[in-house]
Amino acid sequence: MDAIALRPPTAIRGAATRDALLDAAELLVAGHGFSTPSHRMIAGEAGTHVALVNYHFGSKEMLFEAALERRAPRLNALWREALAEVRQRPKRKVADVLRAWWKPFEQVDMEGDAHWGNYLCAFSRLGAAADGETWYQRYFGNADRDFLNALSDAMPHAPREDIESAFRYARTLFSEVLLYRCGKMGGTCRPRGFRDDDVERALRFVEAGISGVSPPPTLSA
Repeated sequence: MDAIALRPPTAIRGAATRDALLDAAELLVAGHGFSTPSHRMIAGEAGTHVALVNYHFGSKEMLFEAALERRAPRLNALWREALAEVRQRPKRKVADVLRAWWKPFEQVDMEGDAHWGNYLCAFSRLGAAADGETWYQRYFGNADRDFLNALSDAMPHAPREDIESAFRYARTLFSEVLLYRCGKMGGTCRPRGFRDDDVERALRFVEAGISGVSPPPTLSA
């Protein structure tokens, strides 16, 4: 017998309600950030009673965290695959590591895979969330350390502290670029003059910035 058939109707309805609330949280955070969505907005988007937000998750903040956790394994797996390709190369470059980090975000398909697109756009807003850094480290900290290690391999002369600071700046810029790609930047989807090939320019800009934070020592004459 199918496993779902063994579950009582109330359990099935409860699971469906949880999924609807998680989907609604993704959609609203992607569009408005973490501070704007209210219990009522989330419940309205999910088509359920406002009291069920706290009933299923305890609080709005715990719902947001659960929404981030739900698809985190998929994002982490994509990062691992991209970084594995870089590790197979005889020499690692800063640009290769940065492109590996960006690779899951290259094609944000808001129509073909709206749930995944909303998740990535919600992820890009973590920096503005009160608990954003805590959540980031909790669900993406291992991947973050892998990328930092790869950057250290590409810049063996650079102090770890410099690399960590530069990578934080890089993540902030990438998040802004991703929001433009998602069309989630307030009243206008893109800043004036923004073009699709600006992503490549941003990658080169970040590469130069990270490399410039701690340039290789010059040999004295």
